[in-house]
Amino acid sequence: MIRNLIKIFSLLILHSCNSYEVSDEIPFPIYQKNSHLINFNYPSGNYQNDSLLLSYNCNSQYNLKLIYKEDTIVSKGALTYCVKNLKPELTNIPTTTDQYTYYRNYWIKPKNKLSSFHKIQLFIFDSTKILDSSIFYYITSSKSASITPIVNLQVKRKLLFDLDSGCYVPGNNFLKDKNETSGNFYTFKRRKQNGYIEILDYKNLYLAGNFDFRIHGYRTPLSPQKSLRFYLNDTNSVNKILNVSHQVDKVILRSSYSGWGSEIFTDGLISEICQNLNVDVMAYRPAITYLNGEYWGIHGLRERMDLKAISNKYQIKKQKLIDADDKGFSKKKGYGDLNKLLIFIKENPNISYEYVKKRFKMKSLIDWFIIELFFQNTDWPCNNTFFWKKKKGKWSCVLIDMDACIGSPKSNMFKFVLKDRSPALGGVLINYMLKEKEFRKSFKLRAEYLMQHELSSENLTSHFLKLKKEFEPIINEHYQRWNHKDGLKKYNEAIDRIEFFCQKRGYYFTENMNAFYNKI
Repeated sequence: MIRNLIKIFSLLILHSCNSYEVSDEIPFPIYQKNSHLINFNYPSGNYQNDSLLLSYNCNSQYNLKLIYKEDTIVSKGALTYCVKNLKPELTNIPTTTDQYTYYRNYWIKPKNKLSSFHKIQLFIFDSTKILDSSIFYYITSSKSASITPIVNLQVKRKLLFDLDSGCYVPGNNFLKDKNETSGNFYTFKRRKQNGYIEILDYKNLYLAGNFDFRIHGYRTPLSPQKSLRFYLNDTNSVNKILNVSHQVDKVILRSSYSGWGSEIFTDGLISEICQNLNVDVMAYRPAITYLNGEYWGIHGLRERMDLKAISNKYQIKKQKLIDADDKGFSKKKGYGDLNKLLIFIKENPNISYEYVKKRFKMKSLIDWFIIELFFQNTDWPCNNTFFWKKKKGKWSCVLIDMDACIGSPKSNMFKFVLKDRSPALGGVLINYMLKEKEFRKSFKLRAEYLMQHELSSENLTSHFLKLKKEFEPIINEHYQRWNHKDGLKKYNEAIDRIEFFCQKRGYYFTENMNAFYNKI
């Protein structure tokens, strides 16, 4: 009786799977956990087809158990199952409101068909125990064959999209007269909630498990595509995919605020270029994200840079560290130390350079200034600053949030940065340093060296072309998903601008630096 029911069920699957002929093109692979006891017809991979009729079999004396979403099928020796491209549900939920008066990126319903992500779990067992297992990952309606890592998110719909409490939508908490500080994504931004996350590529599974997460960023929640921060444990291998040697305890799925509609990888590109300089950077890989199987676009897979990350990187107990950032006059221990120093500099412009120099790791400070000026960060120096030190040590610099960078290669950042932007105190520091003869000498020598090496046009272009190549097969679907007005056109314009910047920036930066030095 049971066997007959299984046969009937299989026939129903066959009938409902209306497009199961797979193209002759060899699918691009995705990680697959194999079992020597289970045979199958389709390996994990990207498939252009809207549906796949999957077949699995083993020794007829064993049982097979298949799990996919809410479905569980048990059969003797063999089974078939059809996965079909998902109908858009979450994808069609607006994640912004057009009532924002200061932000131009509104949610727009996606256009065209998007790909879907499917995870199949298989278990083989006899009457007493599980003998082996396999995991298969399939992408249907695939738009590309790409080596880009994949992030598979499984989150309860209510946590993200409920009008009263979903943290991904404006919801019932949105107030028109407070359009940049209200909405669910601000009200519930810091709320930690649980979700399942996997990070994989074509050969490895780097993370799999249930972890707490929250909305990340201050301005980014206003964007249709949000950033999410995940809190991990010590058993993950995310460091391998991010190419860092230390343990990673937090990752960010980061969307670009400033460049969301165009150059979505600027921040990551600069981090890659500067990873071997005397600053700490947020490790970066682009990643394709699927939320409950639905395509959610490209995110920057980043290490969250905070004191715990610094502790992991340098093997220093977190308790021995303090940090400071651009939060101004925070009373938090550490912030006050740096603010006190910067206020003292501001009020005493003739303070001894030796006094100031003793409080910073100068190699780090010089590289940080050069990077920010060279790449034209217009959201700096009075924002996006982060320092750390041992409690009795010197301040080191961390490179964060470089989205507002890479404009015209001719741009003179020396003029820009010397404008008084008080009360934010980052401007106080660089204004003081650039007026000190000893510092200027060290700055210029280091800048000239870097422009022959890490900041040379050859190295910049090499890093840029590498990322450009990785984005080429995946960028179209991203802009179909978020349907940003003229998004792909603006992206291509940004690509041309970045390439031109890489080729010409060194010449104009040198010209601007020399002009500044001649006036001092």
